[in-house]
Amino acid sequence: MKLRLVVVTLTLLLLAAGFNLFASSSASAKVIADDCMHSVTIDSLEMCVKQAEEQGHINSQNVAHTLLAKLDRAEDALADNHTWIAIRGLKAFIHEVKAQSGKHIIPMHAMHLVMHAEMVIQAIQKE
Repeated sequence: MKLRLVVVTLTLLLLAAGFNLFASSSASAKVIADDCMHSVTIDSLEMCVKQAEEQGHINSQNVAHTLLAKLDRAEDALADNHTWIAIRGLKAFIHEVKAQSGKHIIPMHAMHLVMHAEMVIQAIQKE
């Protein structure tokens, strides 16, 4: 519930700043908010990427594959107790999402993926 409030607040702030994030459709924004479990794990972030590709929020198989590969490397690093390498991998994921926003990733979904990845980083840092 708290996370949904954060997403809604961020969306409203961006809209107030003059960004029309719902240009593609308000229905797709609802799908983005409702379909993701927002678990703070790399696995859940991978599920978000896969769902985004299936639903057309990511329109390039190559981009989805690149994002998933970055998450796989981060997950492997975390499994080997290389926390810093995992965090760097997640930051590379964020960088790639931002680079593809508006090109191969719907901007609203890119914002969601970035927020989700940042939450995973915060969870890893607290461990």
